[in-house]
Amino acid sequence: MRDDQYLVSVSKALLSYQMVEEALKLCIGVSYEVIAASNPPEVSFRFSPASINDAPLGSLIKMFAKVSNNDALIKELQAKELGKWRNFFAHNAFAHEFMSRDSKSSYTPHTVEEVKQVSRYVGELVLKLGEELKALQNVHARLKNDHERI
Repeated sequence: MRDDQYLVSVSKALLSYQMVEEALKLCIGVSYEVIAASNPPEVSFRFSPASINDAPLGSLIKMFAKVSNNDALIKELQAKELGKWRNFFAHNAFAHEFMSRDSKSSYTPHTVEEVKQVSRYVGELVLKLGEELKALQNVHARLKNDHERI
């Protein structure tokens, strides 16, 4: 293999991106449940879990931006480079490493350390989304308890 460390780093970055997508799906889903639970009976709020589960990263970020008031996190998720790197890791990293690393692609040259840096950054986003999810779960539980008392 040309550079085992490069491919390991890309794999770790992809895992982090996958975790961001899963965290976004959970945050959006719980947010929708909170909205549905807090709606008056005269107002209907329906959502399709499939619309969340089948959505790509960009769409998930747009959905999250509609239900979250965490503007700082939304801004981080909307950063153009975040999606650009994700698409590179998911669709081009293997071919780039083995076939065209010396090409003039916008990712040439980049180092294992740069890939690790992106992976660490995305890992930090996962942790921030985890905190967001915990807060949403608390709101959901509080709403559920309030409804049980009535």
